[in-house]
Amino acid sequence: MPPTTENFQVDLRGIVEILSHNLYSSPRVYVRELIQNARDAVVARGEHGDLPPVELVVDPVAGALTVRDHGIGLTEADARSLLSTIGASSKREELAAVRREFLGQFGIGLLSCFLVADQIEVTSRSARDPEAQTMRWVGRGDGTFTVSPAPEPLAEPGTLVRVHARSDEAEWVGADRVRRLAGEYANLLTVPITVAVAGDPESPVQVSGNTAPWDLSEDEAADWCEEVFGFDPLASFPLDVPMLGIRGTAFVTGTAATGRGRAGDRVFSHGMSVASDNTQLVPEWVSFARVAIEAGSLGLTASRESLHESSSLATAQEEIGHQVRAGIERLAAGDPEVFQRFVDVHGPSLLALAVAHPEMLEFVARHFIWETSAGDMRLVTMPARITFTTDQREFSTYAPLVHAQGGLLVNGAYADGAEMLRAFNRAQTRLTAREFELPALLKDLPAPRGEDAALAETIGGTARTVLDAFGVAIEVRAFRPVTQLVLHVPGRTAGFTFEEEAEDDPWAELLGGATSLEPADPVDPRPTLVLNLRARAVRALSGGLAPTARADAIRALHLLSLLQAGIRLSAEEQAALAGALETLLVAAATTEHRTEEDRG
Repeated sequence: MPPTTENFQVDLRGIVEILSHNLYSSPRVYVRELIQNARDAVVARGEHGDLPPVELVVDPVAGALTVRDHGIGLTEADARSLLSTIGASSKREELAAVRREFLGQFGIGLLSCFLVADQIEVTSRSARDPEAQTMRWVGRGDGTFTVSPAPEPLAEPGTLVRVHARSDEAEWVGADRVRRLAGEYANLLTVPITVAVAGDPESPVQVSGNTAPWDLSEDEAADWCEEVFGFDPLASFPLDVPMLGIRGTAFVTGTAATGRGRAGDRVFSHGMSVASDNTQLVPEWVSFARVAIEAGSLGLTASRESLHESSSLATAQEEIGHQVRAGIERLAAGDPEVFQRFVDVHGPSLLALAVAHPEMLEFVARHFIWETSAGDMRLVTMPARITFTTDQREFSTYAPLVHAQGGLLVNGAYADGAEMLRAFNRAQTRLTAREFELPALLKDLPAPRGEDAALAETIGGTARTVLDAFGVAIEVRAFRPVTQLVLHVPGRTAGFTFEEEAEDDPWAELLGGATSLEPADPVDPRPTLVLNLRARAVRALSGGLAPTARADAIRALHLLSLLQAGIRLSAEEQAALAGALETLLVAAATTEHRTEEDRG
């Protein structure tokens, strides 16, 4: 009598749709799910001695993959119960709950085979009942299944699963594809996993039982890293969180991070590879390393491709971050040459480390090398007062100016650079680090003295008559370097002092002085053009230029200051600059012509 066809008590097509688009990243996971179920069945049987193998056999002619285990097995009731109840709702959280309950049995893991197949055959004999019959379950993509006694009983307990791939998915049951996927997923499993090809006389290839990278020697672990992650590690740090069963190795790359975030880590769960690009276990600031790690007791999501968010996961990430920091410190103390290479390549990651963990500020201050107006320096060797920029262009523009005035300007434009400097400023008292402000620098630029004072007054007055029409104030100073003809100082809000200025006198309020919210001396709110009287081009403004040429020269210097400050000129300003240059060139040519006539 043929078996009765029954319907799944689920919307099978809906479930497969969820598996395909919401749960699993690729059909490739069906191989992992079959191996996982078989491995769990072997472990569940709990017999002592050597674990029996799980055998994968590819049948290229039939377009099928067979997985045979000698584990706990299933009864007919098991098959009906598991497959008739899971996934009755399409909510992902309920799928996850069911998966956790039935992990290692049919469950969602078996349904993943419907990603590549329209028919799955399961032949199984339970080890829990010595008299148990071998049952045969056949599930189909149309949502029906049959359960019946197997026509060919299994000689011993265990399960045989046969997946018949659809013609358009035949690649997923190809011998090379299955062997590669099985080796990737089962590489560290202690249960023997073999892959064979039907009709091939060669012995099956075992793809499991390899030593975990954290149990290898340093040289062997480096080889593993190069083979799996694709780079020869600069250094490596062991990771161990015994209370969660976590073990691993962090491999430091020899090239700088790309800035696109962490590349992700190879995560295993009880030896099964579940992710090759996981970013949950290791802090984001560890951008200089990739990690191979056993997740221990941390739970997996329904897809088994990521870790379940939990307080345990947060604890693990914090502890892993602590151990990576300790590894960096050991490297600095034990191998200065390699550590210097680490700093040269991964300096920005040290900044992120210090920002995330204030206890590392002093360590980073001793080792990270900053670009400054006086050359490369470490924070611990800098003078007591420094300023820093948050913009690379600003640093390049003003570093020579600050240096010439005897100050120190630090390039804080690295990722996390400015934040690290602010944090270091708050954490200690030896060094004061303030953000660079051009208006504050203007106060320190020397004013012209002696005969130059009168010249500055003349030039300033002339420039003022030109620039007032454009809403620009004028200052004339005499400073180095002479190559800095002009400065553009942005406008400021009038009537109040800045908070940073008020901070310099903490007794002001108690003594009745002005606070940061009290009216101060009037401040010209307009942007300011600063002319450097040491520059020959500026001094020439007092010479024998025609009034039109002098006005155009002043206008050109103002527009030059805007360009120098990184301000994009409007179309009108570009035209004005071109006109000013034309006037000056014509004037220069005319003067040269007259000089030649005089010589003639």
